[in-house]
Amino acid sequence: MIVEKIHIKEIIGGRYDNSFVLYHHRLANFKYPSYPLSRFLTGKPQYGAGEAGIPRENNESPRYIRITDIDVNGSLDNNIGVTAKKVENKYILNNNDILIARSGNTVGKSYIHKTDRVKEPCFYAGYLIRFVVDASQISPDYVFIFTKLSLFSDWVKVTQRITGQPNINAEEYSNLPIPVPPVEVQQEIVDIYLKAQHARSNKIQEAKQLLDGIDDFLLETLQIEQNQGHVKSNKSIIRNASSLIGNRLDVSYYSDRFEMISSKYKNVRLSSIVDVDPTISFKQYTPDTPISFIPMESIDEQYGEITELKETTISKTKGYTKFEENDLLWAKITPCMQNGKSAIAKNLKNGIGCGSTEYFVMRPKNKHVLIDYIYLILRHHEVLKAAQSSFGGSAGQQRVSSQYLKSIMIPHPDLLTQIKIVTTIYKMKNKAKQLQQEGDALLEEAKKRIEKMIIG
Repeated sequence: MIVEKIHIKEIIGGRYDNSFVLYHHRLANFKYPSYPLSRFLTGKPQYGAGEAGIPRENNESPRYIRITDIDVNGSLDNNIGVTAKKVENKYILNNNDILIARSGNTVGKSYIHKTDRVKEPCFYAGYLIRFVVDASQISPDYVFIFTKLSLFSDWVKVTQRITGQPNINAEEYSNLPIPVPPVEVQQEIVDIYLKAQHARSNKIQEAKQLLDGIDDFLLETLQIEQNQGHVKSNKSIIRNASSLIGNRLDVSYYSDRFEMISSKYKNVRLSSIVDVDPTISFKQYTPDTPISFIPMESIDEQYGEITELKETTISKTKGYTKFEENDLLWAKITPCMQNGKSAIAKNLKNGIGCGSTEYFVMRPKNKHVLIDYIYLILRHHEVLKAAQSSFGGSAGQQRVSSQYLKSIMIPHPDLLTQIKIVTTIYKMKNKAKQLQQEGDALLEEAKKRIEKMIIG
């Protein structure tokens, strides 16, 4: 069945597949004429550096921008990021340079560099391609905004080659057709987008302040002095023999060991109220019983929630960590642990699940302990920071030891106090999530308005 007739002159670059040709056929009916991106570039697109990232010690050193440093809206994350041993001048970004990801699941992700927002020198990684737009011909901001529209997403879908992994090379990006409205319309589009982006940023900042306040609320409610667990001297430290962990006698190991010692409530070892990696058997189930599967990437770091429950069967659980409904999953490996990869397993298929071997699984020993309370304690930034001192293993595969985790001291208030703490913090998290959703909605509405202006 023929859906649309395509003239031979509409066939581009030997592409005869329906989706690709139909996209360009629809593009010809837009309100403004379209031209390939290459027409507006000052030179050929440039692939990035192939250097390995290393920790960045301060905000003055050059920042190495990778795909993972850019969010879906084209903003750099707030982390200090990484740098590299070798920084070549040819990869240093200039104002209004546009980066677009060329491969993997993030193909099409884009970023425009603004030197008034990012003060330090920046260079970019090899899986990104740089495009330098001639501002005398077209607004660089307009080009960037176009890469945030569904019009661009549709082009990426029909253009990417999916042999192996999705990929769009520099030549293909150069052929990206861009509808070009008059200069004054381009500016109107930029103004609409920037206004929505600013409103979203305000919402996101408000949400961040709420989330950042969670840790302070915990310390204040439990009456814990933030600096009480840190030792200033690196030469000597006095510890009871019973408090030593494993065979560790080095001062640095204990000097950064922050512990949540409350002046109001009883303090206990985590292992006294929580089972770490409890024995779990699925022998009572048949091999084809469906259960939930939770890989590490399914846990959102910001909110500590499971974003997707995949499904598998009992027969496929070999080699995976097992858990049950309401068990706490806490990442043991760096950098997942440092980034807050932890969540409570909820709504599991048949009440059971499996996932990464890099999870610690925790479960309360009695009804006087809320797993949600334990979860909030173990997500506190000071607890995560202190846990880094217990890392063991090779440099690329460092993990928190189970002995360290079990030895952590935490306050154990009565159940009613735990409930109050959990309820208050969850309200803060939900409010933050609502603000973020409102901000995202404002930006999406602006994008739809812009698309209508372009399509006509």
